[in-house]
Amino acid sequence: MKNISDRKKEVENGFLLKFLCTSERLSQLTKTMKNLIAGILFLSIASHSLAFTAELMDSIREKKVKNSHWRLTARLHSKGIFNFGGRIGSENPTGDINFTYDRKNWGFLFFKGQDFIDHSTFYNFSLATVYTNIRLSSRVTMTPSIGTLLEQANGVADKGSDAVFLLTTTYKINSRFSLEQMSLLGNLIIEPEARDWVNRLRLLYTYRHVDVITALWHNNSVFDHSSFWSTGLTVSYARVRIGEHAFLNTGISGLLVLQTSDETVNPKKNVVMVTVGLQVFN
Repeated sequence: MKNISDRKKEVENGFLLKFLCTSERLSQLTKTMKNLIAGILFLSIASHSLAFTAELMDSIREKKVKNSHWRLTARLHSKGIFNFGGRIGSENPTGDINFTYDRKNWGFLFFKGQDFIDHSTFYNFSLATVYTNIRLSSRVTMTPSIGTLLEQANGVADKGSDAVFLLTTTYKINSRFSLEQMSLLGNLIIEPEARDWVNRLRLLYTYRHVDVITALWHNNSVFDHSSFWSTGLTVSYARVRIGEHAFLNTGISGLLVLQTSDETVNPKKNVVMVTVGLQVFN
């Protein structure tokens, strides 16, 4: 009987030892699984954090890039058409430089025109303005501009140089067509007796490299006794890439003076002008 009792105890002790060993293994396995799961979670959170940080930095870089843009355009013309006022600026070869700096809420424009033959013509001038874009809707943008127009027949600022105000309203019809109306008021401060008011209406069409612009100008006699009507058409082959940040442009423009009250100041002439230009941008 004693042997049987001792054997029972040995069996029970063996089962207990196996149970304890199994429990210890299970405990170690559980601990290992916990560590493994914690490691996986850590790696997952770290990878997502790194991805989010990278996306955030990319977004910040993109925003920094998109917050400001500048464009510098240099053009050569066979004639000189004053595009702001719809008049003939010169019958001679001319050139101009246009610099535009754009930010989210405001911008700066500098335009310099030069007659290469005769420095006494209307195409010897500079225009500098600051402007802001006011988005009225998804299609309508209003852009008021204030600055100065400098007459430069004999110097940096000749007689007739004064402050100017421009108000441009653009209606985006679709991805290719836009309708634009601009009002220009000149001689606001220094020579108010020579104050002038010009309205310009343009229909713009853009598709790939082709730009077509039709325009109608009216210089009214609200502030002075001189007035005229003119119309124009420009067809350009533009945005021909020659570098990462450089385009070539070429085009032909026509101006037709429909009616004028002063043949001396605004002669009733029609001109055709050929243009080539280079644009660099950031």
